[in-house]
Amino acid sequence: MKKIYILLLSLFLYHSGIAQVFPVDTMIKTGPLDKRLNLVYLADGYLASEQAKFITDVIAINDKLFNTVPFKEYKNYFNVFAVKVVSNESGIKHPNTASDCPGIGTHPVSNPANYFGTTFDFGNIHRLVVPGNSALINSVLAANFPEYDQVLIVGNTSFYGGSGGSVATSTTHSSAAEIMIHEIGHSFAGLADEYWAGSQYAAEKPNMTAQSNPALVKWKNWIGTPGIGVFQHTGGPGWYKPTTGGTCKMEALGPAFCSVCKEALIEKIHTLISPVDSYFPSNAGTLNVYGTSGFKLNLLQPIPNTLKRTWNMDGNPQIYNVDTFTVLSGSVPNGNHTVLATVLDTTFLTRADNHISLHTYNITWNLSVATGISEPDVFKASLQIFPNPFTESLVVQYQLEKRSDVSIRLVSLDGKQISLVEEKKQSAGIYSMPFTLQQYQLAAGTYFIVFSINGNKVAKELVKLK
Repeated sequence: MKKIYILLLSLFLYHSGIAQVFPVDTMIKTGPLDKRLNLVYLADGYLASEQAKFITDVIAINDKLFNTVPFKEYKNYFNVFAVKVVSNESGIKHPNTASDCPGIGTHPVSNPANYFGTTFDFGNIHRLVVPGNSALINSVLAANFPEYDQVLIVGNTSFYGGSGGSVATSTTHSSAAEIMIHEIGHSFAGLADEYWAGSQYAAEKPNMTAQSNPALVKWKNWIGTPGIGVFQHTGGPGWYKPTTGGTCKMEALGPAFCSVCKEALIEKIHTLISPVDSYFPSNAGTLNVYGTSGFKLNLLQPIPNTLKRTWNMDGNPQIYNVDTFTVLSGSVPNGNHTVLATVLDTTFLTRADNHISLHTYNITWNLSVATGISEPDVFKASLQIFPNPFTESLVVQYQLEKRSDVSIRLVSLDGKQISLVEEKKQSAGIYSMPFTLQQYQLAAGTYFIVFSINGNKVAKELVKLK
């Protein structure tokens, strides 16, 4: 989500002389900006003399965020920054125009000249606090931190409020951290409220659906776990959610995210950031014929580490769950050989059907005594096979990002190989290939689909029923 258009806007603003630069504090720095999710807090309604308060408010919110599952487990995937935007006047606007305003005796009318125009009463909802000037937000980001992934605005008022659009917003109310984390659920992962917010907010989202069949609902893999079911929204006939009774943070402040929402957040994290931070060798090199050659992964480890690492050589598993693999160079036979490192996050916090196919990461090196070690090839597996278990037929789905050499083999535990697709070139695109297997008279048991793309192999386990 590195915003290219923000970079272009940045150039325009600098040349036009209207960009305003503010101090940027680094709150958390775990790695390079292009290999991390960059959270950027912006101040609104803070005077120059109140910037220390802004940083204190950010720390309070951020500490709570990274003690919340699943952000706690994936803290190493994030950088956090705070931009000290200075407003001309302190506070957040309250026009007192919403039908549910508590009254000026409880919350006085105010119209401070804050920087982004952040205001209560947006959309005729008093607690809906929204920054009014998105162009200024874009301008500040372009001039101060164009590499952002998620923007969070902290509004300087102790009254309760917040919102979650593309920008997550909260006030500094005593529940500010809980408000902001809830709003991040909206802004970052596209989660719905699990209370009924109105028909205008009803849509298919990770935790909202019009499907009521437990076998078909998008969170079907969680049905049966404590608290997860298919519950109709109160006040919203025809729309369903995974929890009820205020047991998820998307319905009420205080509880944890439910399992369905945790999964959505994790899948979003993996969509944006690879757990493979770097690898060695990163360039072509020589094969030390008289010694050893080492291969290494530098990984972004969840807490605790749930990354499964598998090292293969020529398609044969060598070692598991270590970050290094050593080849005795003198024992490498003549000819071409392949070292493949595969990384998969096996966290129990996600049960998404496509997690394995979308978020398996592979690094391949070709090596030979004659030519040495090639520059590594990095690719992300996008392979789905169903049904599993199977009886007499399979469907193999995969996506190619570029024209590639592809082959698909079915291999039994005893080594019997059935070639489903002989190696052939295929153009970039999405493929869905059905296979009927009755002619092979396969016995019940465990099999592997070995998918090869440009010589890089990925194996997936299947079970054949009687």
